[in-house]
Order: sequence, then structure tokens, then C-alpha cells
Amino acid sequence: MSHAKWNKKSIKPLKNELKTYRNNGVQLYLNGEPSTPKNIARACIIAEGGGYMRDYTEDEKGRIVTVNFDLINEIPATYKKHE
Repeated sequence: MSHAKWNKKSIKPLKNELKTYRNNGVQLYLNGEPSTPKNIARACIIAEGGGYMRDYTEDEKGRIVTVNFDLINEIPATYKKHE
């Protein structure tokens, strides 16, 4: 499968999920900036050297009001913790 087809097929479920959030009044962010379902889904698919972690914010009634996707970089295998 070509890279372009893989992206379109892989993006669709996430993009649809994010559209549902947006249609229910949930604000979407990518690295702290307002974003769209399409841009977030693309960023998640093409993230190099890491991935995106979701951060949900709720209101006082426990309803999700924002979803932020934050880029998390992988730690290189050569990294060693200094004690």
C-alpha cells in the first residue's frame, strides 16, 4: 500500500472521532494551539521521533471540554540515566 493511501485510511477513524468531539463543543488543540480534526490526525500519522499524547480537560461536572495533543519525543536508546 502506498504511503498516501496508508495515511488516508489511517487518518479517517481519528479524524471522525475528533469531529464528534468538536461537534459536541469540545475544543481541540495541537501542542497548545487551537487546531482542526484534520490537522491533528495528520500530525499523529506523520510524527517522527515520537508520538502524540492526549490531555483531556474536564469542567466541574466532569464533561470533557478540551482535548490537547502534545508531541512526546522518544528518548534515544543511547541515553543512560546518570545516578
